Amino acid sequence: MSWEIERRYLIRVPDDAWATFGPGTPLRQGYVVAGPAAVRIRAGEPRGFVLTCKSGSGVRRKEVEVVVPAEMAEALFDVAGERVIEKVRHRVGPWEVDRFQGPLAGLALLEIELEDEQQAVPAPPRNISIIQEVTDDKRFVSSMLASMSREEQEQWVRHVYIELGT
Repeated sequence: MSWEIERRYLIRVPDDAWATFGPGTPLRQGYVVAGPAAVRIRAGEPRGFVLTCKSGSGVRRKEVEVVVPAEMAEALFDVAGERVIEKVRHRVGPWEVDRFQGPLAGLALLEIELEDEQQAVPAPPRNISIIQEVTDDKRFVSSMLASMSREEQEQWVRHVYIELGT
C-alpha cells in the first residue's frame, strides 16, 4: 500500500491551446466499486491494464495498483458496466491535464502529485486558467463522475462551469 498525495483543479483551456500540450494519452476507466473507496480498471497506460484500489478523500488517499492481464481487465470492464469514463491525459511538466470525453466533454481538470501535503504547488502550465481547487470536492472524483448517468454527466458539466463562474 502507498499513499497518493494529489491536488486537483477545475480549469479552463482555450480550444486552440490543447494542441500545445501534444497528442496526450487516451484513458478509459471502469469503476467496479465507486465512492470514497473505489476499485478501478484503467486501459491506456504504457504498462498495460492497471487495477487500482483507492480509499479516503482529500489531498492524501490510500492507493494500491497492480498490472493485470487483458482477460481480467475485460472482465472488470464488464462488471463496471456503465460506470466508465474516458479522457485524454496530457503531461505538462509535473502536471497532468485531463480533457474528458463523451458525455463529460467540456470538463477539464489539472492534477499534480506531491511528495507531501505541505509541498508548494508550482505555477500551472501556460494557457491554463484555474477556476477553483476541487481536491476536497467529491463531485470531481472520477468514481463519482462515472456513477452518474450520461444525461446527468452532460447536465453536470454545463452546470458546474456556470456555477463556478466561467
